[in-house]
Amino acid sequence: MRATVFTLFISLLSLCSCSYKRDKPPVSTPAFDSVIKNAEKLYDAGNKSEALAFVIYSHRTMPGLTLIDDLNYYYYCWDVYKKDLNDFDKCIAYSDSMIRALDNSKYGKIFQAKYVQVYNMKADALFAKGLYNDSYDYYYRAKNLADENGDSCSMSKYSYSLGMALYRQQNYLNSANYFIESYGEATQCKDEFAFFYHRQELLDNIGLCYYKSQRYDRALFYYDKAIKYIDSNFMRFNKPASVFLSARAVVLGNVADVFIAQKNFDTAKTLLKQSIQINLQKGFENEDALLTQVKLASLYFKTGHTGEMKEVLQLIRAELDTIPNKNTALSWNKLMWQYNDHEGDSAKAYKYFLAYTALNDSAMAKNKNLMASDIDGRIQNIERDYKIDLLNKNAVQERIYVWVLTLIAVMALIIIILTLRNVVRSRENVVMLKRLNNQVNEQKDKLEKAITQLNQKEKDKTRILRSVAHDVMNPIASIIALADILEQDSANYSEESKEILNLIKEACKNSLNLSKNILEAAMDIDEGNMGKEWVDMKKLVANCAELLNFRAQAKHQQIKTSIGAGDILAFVNKEKIWRVINNLIANAIKFSYENSEILVSVELINDRVHIAVKDSGVGIPEKNRPFVFDMFTQAKIPGTSGEVPFGLGLSISLQIARAHQGDIRFDTEEGKGTTFHFEFPTKTTA
Repeated sequence: MRATVFTLFISLLSLCSCSYKRDKPPVSTPAFDSVIKNAEKLYDAGNKSEALAFVIYSHRTMPGLTLIDDLNYYYYCWDVYKKDLNDFDKCIAYSDSMIRALDNSKYGKIFQAKYVQVYNMKADALFAKGLYNDSYDYYYRAKNLADENGDSCSMSKYSYSLGMALYRQQNYLNSANYFIESYGEATQCKDEFAFFYHRQELLDNIGLCYYKSQRYDRALFYYDKAIKYIDSNFMRFNKPASVFLSARAVVLGNVADVFIAQKNFDTAKTLLKQSIQINLQKGFENEDALLTQVKLASLYFKTGHTGEMKEVLQLIRAELDTIPNKNTALSWNKLMWQYNDHEGDSAKAYKYFLAYTALNDSAMAKNKNLMASDIDGRIQNIERDYKIDLLNKNAVQERIYVWVLTLIAVMALIIIILTLRNVVRSRENVVMLKRLNNQVNEQKDKLEKAITQLNQKEKDKTRILRSVAHDVMNPIASIIALADILEQDSANYSEESKEILNLIKEACKNSLNLSKNILEAAMDIDEGNMGKEWVDMKKLVANCAELLNFRAQAKHQQIKTSIGAGDILAFVNKEKIWRVINNLIANAIKFSYENSEILVSVELINDRVHIAVKDSGVGIPEKNRPFVFDMFTQAKIPGTSGEVPFGLGLSISLQIARAHQGDIRFDTEEGKGTTFHFEFPTKTTA
């Protein structure tokens, strides 16, 4: 509800103001506070347009408004344009106005929690407009700032937003995990109505995720928890009873879905009717009542009560004229199609079928980009970029320390020379010698401190590298868990689907091992601590090429393999060798042009496995060739489609090759392509 979220916004402002009393930050004026309250009353009475116009006019004409008044005004307009008018461009503009107001004010940096809120607002607007990658960037900005300030309450919004995005992607179990995390973080918020309403919504959302995942007992547990939470806080806050009753009715409608799934139709009908009766009232959640009526009509159809179904559908049609809702219209047309088909009226059934198809195609097209968006991957990339940027800053600091150390050493040398010379010249310089000696000791102390700091920076860099790899492992482990869940129902899958599922699991396991290898990149890869086994290298190369074929197809490339007859067995660490092959093929895809071929071959030459990956790409510039295998090399160029390189893969691959008593070399011609040769003996000593 709009009023609820606005209360949350005001609460965050009060938190910011109380934390910095000595700076005397601005506060809102009573006159504009009154404007907002009167607008809320108009809005709650159903006069939404008048409420917005009243606020805009008052802000334009009232003198002496403060920064807080401006922020309240921008937020009110943002909220109305987002929830009631669906004008997301306006929402983005108001978010930018709030950011500028904070940046341009001398008090802006005081309101750190306010920045978190505004970043989340802009992220919400960008997400609603379909600019998902931009929205994830702002969600991460908000999360990072909240984390720096130890603001668990603001972190709740970050977790909630990711949970909503994953829910829309139908990734229900991961969505439930984010909602649970958000609920735990929300317990740190103030005991105010806005945060109460947020927590009960989270409980309902968790139950909805478990229902969508067919975990009905867990769904009922959280729905029951939500109802008890609403009942225990009923009328605690200065809000009308309709707010609490509406929230309770929404949960009842969701509980009915579980009973329908469990074929307890009588109980489900009772709950649906209760929910509809409450939320159809003026001032209640009318849109939810419409959706619940759709559920009831669907239940009547399922149980063969087509007469009751028709009556409900007629009521929905009448209500859609005053409460337009695309989701309800979509479901209504589907039910009308099913009803008329059941009644034998093919003409009407076809008419509603066409209407349903058009609405459904529109909804699918709108959601297409979101379904293709890798939320966790994007967030992980943003976090990785942030940590890599931190590493680069540390590297700059290290260079500064080196220059300082050099300067100090030179100064110390000059002082010593001058001191010795003056000692020879005159006894009178003994006093000066002592003074200079003291200076040398001081410089020595500074030198030792600088060396200590330099060593600490090296340790920090290693720790950050391990942290980056460790953070990547969590989403991959989640994918494996989801694949295991799918495998439990594999009896209903085709052989092709089972094979795809196996490939997914194998790819995820290989990726987990890759993350472990990155952790090892901070240390030396020791041949003696690698578990080895006999591996069919032809099969390994073929599987790797097959797994990466989808990436090549995205650039209209074709991976061709030259394997030949006979077996090639090697006693190696399978995961690490797979990592090298994967990296070489992935690089070939990255740096090859569209509509080109990538040739992958494996052969046995004098008891040594020789794997070659040839691309038709940009080649390696001559000035970069000596640094190709350096870790965090600066000799990086973007891929042919703008892919960003990070400079770790080839360095780790070379370490793996040498740990197997092998090597990696390359032939390249700028503008024509590169061939990487990876070779190692079939039997390496342990």
